[in-house]
Amino acid sequence: MINHEDVQAALSARLDGELSALDDEVVDAHLAACAECSRFWERSLVLSKQLSKVDGQRDMVPPDLSDVIMAEVRDPFLKMEQRRALTLAIGRVALGVMAVAWALWAVKLVATGGEPDPVLASFAAVRFGVALALGLCAWRPQQVAGVLLIVGTMFTFTAGFAVRDAVLQTGEFQPALVFIPLLTSVALVWTWVADRGGELRRAWAHLNADPK
Repeated sequence: MINHEDVQAALSARLDGELSALDDEVVDAHLAACAECSRFWERSLVLSKQLSKVDGQRDMVPPDLSDVIMAEVRDPFLKMEQRRALTLAIGRVALGVMAVAWALWAVKLVATGGEPDPVLASFAAVRFGVALALGLCAWRPQQVAGVLLIVGTMFTFTAGFAVRDAVLQTGEFQPALVFIPLLTSVALVWTWVADRGGELRRAWAHLNADPK
């Protein structure tokens, strides 16, 4: 007499692809007449399908997300680097223009000086020196900091003398003495920030970091 345990064991072996002690015809005949074994067979089929899906998903190779991750990291960096390059290029062009302006300013001083004057010659030499320094900064922006100190000091003195002359009415106001050093200082600061902006942002982030 065939019992339920033998039939269910044979059904389990069939699902696993193994041979059983009972013939398939005997098992199928019992399955058609037994409600309990039919329910067992249906549950076994459902469970087998679910396990097959799990095994299939386990065998799937996970997608390579490295390109997506790198794109998310790289895109903001590239945009920031492009902005930095554009800002730095503008600053270098401005420094080149100011270098030409200082050189022409020196030539004008010598050309309109009339008789040779050692004082005017020294002023012209200083302006030529500033022009060369600005040209160097346009070529190598790393040198901006040192030149900025010199030009900033010159602007401070010339602006102070211009204000004094305007208040005391002791001399004629010469706009070039104020505006050329001022514009040069602005160009130097612009270029320095563009060149060192990343370091400044990192330093500021460290200062504002929460130790917690």
